[in-house]
Amino acid sequence: MPGANGATDLQPRDGDPHADQLAALRRLLDTVEDGAATTAIADRVLAAAAAHREPGIVAFRDLLRIETRTSRYHRLLRTWVGKVAGAIRAGDFATAGLWMRALTEAPIHSSELAERMQLAMAELTRPDLLEELVLRLAAAGDPPEARDLLSAWGRPLVDHLIHGMEVEDPPVNRRHLVEYLGMSGTGDLSLLVERLADPRWFIVRNVAIAVGRTGRPEAIPALERVAAHDDDRVRVEALRALVSLDTEHALDRILAGFSDASPRVRQAATSLLRACPDPEVVPGIMGLIHSGSLNAADARRLVEVIAERKGDAPLDALSELAAKRLVVGVARVAREAARQALVERGEYE
Repeated sequence: MPGANGATDLQPRDGDPHADQLAALRRLLDTVEDGAATTAIADRVLAAAAAHREPGIVAFRDLLRIETRTSRYHRLLRTWVGKVAGAIRAGDFATAGLWMRALTEAPIHSSELAERMQLAMAELTRPDLLEELVLRLAAAGDPPEARDLLSAWGRPLVDHLIHGMEVEDPPVNRRHLVEYLGMSGTGDLSLLVERLADPRWFIVRNVAIAVGRTGRPEAIPALERVAAHDDDRVRVEALRALVSLDTEHALDRILAGFSDASPRVRQAATSLLRACPDPEVVPGIMGLIHSGSLNAADARRLVEVIAERKGDAPLDALSELAAKRLVVGVARVAREAARQALVERGEYE
C-alpha cells in the first residue's frame, strides 16, 4: 500500500530479517517531498532486501542522489558517520566496510556538496576512532572481512598506521599495523608506493612487507627500486615481496638474491628456495654451485635444500656432486655435503 507520499509499501512482514531497517526507512521516506522519487527508492530497497543485500545502503545512496537541501544532506552524512562508527564498535567490520564504500566508492555527491562530504570524512577519521579501530581489529585476530573497510578509508588511515610505526609504544604490535597497511593498499596502491621513498629504513621495510601482501603486481617496479636499498633489512623484505607478487619470475629473483653481499639477504633467499614449488629449483641451485660464485656456507645450505626435496632430480643432483673428484674449496664443501646427504638417505657408502 502506498505511504503518505505515494511510496511503495515498506511495512515489515513477520520474520523479515530487515524488519527494523525497513520500518525506519518507511518513516524516513515519508518525510521526503518528491513522491515519485521515493516510490523508486522504495522499490529498489525492497529488491535489495529480497536479494539479501543491505537495503539501508541502497536507500541511503538514493536519498543522497535526490537531496538538494544542504541541511538535510548534512543530516544524512551524520547518519553515515554514525553507521560506520557504530559497526566498528560492534565489531562488525564487514558492515562497516559496506557503509564506508556507500560514499567512498563511485561517489554520488555533487561538486557543490563535496566540502560537506570532506567534513564528514574528517569527523569519521578522528584519532580516537582510528585507534579504537586498530585495537578492535587486533583483538579480533586481524579479520580478513575488514579488508573492504580499510581499503576504502584511504589516505587518513594509511597516515594513522604509519604514525603508529613511528612511535616508541604503538597501541598494538607493529605486525598488526603492517597487516592493516597491506589491506589498505588493496584500494589505492599509490598510497603505499609513495611511502617506499621514506628516508627511514624501518618504515620502508614495513611498507615493503605490506605492499607484498596487497597481491597487486603493479607494485613490482617500485619494489625493484627498493631492492637496491642501502639497508639489507629492507632488501630482505623487498625480495620476499617481489617473490610473492611476481610468481612468473619468482625463482629467478630468488637465485639472484645469492649475489647480494649481505648474509641476511642470502639466508632469506635460501628460505624462499625451500618454499618454492618450481620444479626448476634443483637445476637452478646446481647452476649456482657450478658458477663458483658461492661461499662455502651458502653452498652447504643449498646442497641441504636439494636434499630436502623429493623425486629423482634431487637424487641425481646429489649423486653428481658426490661423484666429483680432485675438487677443492667450495666445490669440495658441496661434494662432502652431498655425500653426507646421500648417506642419510641410505644411497651412499
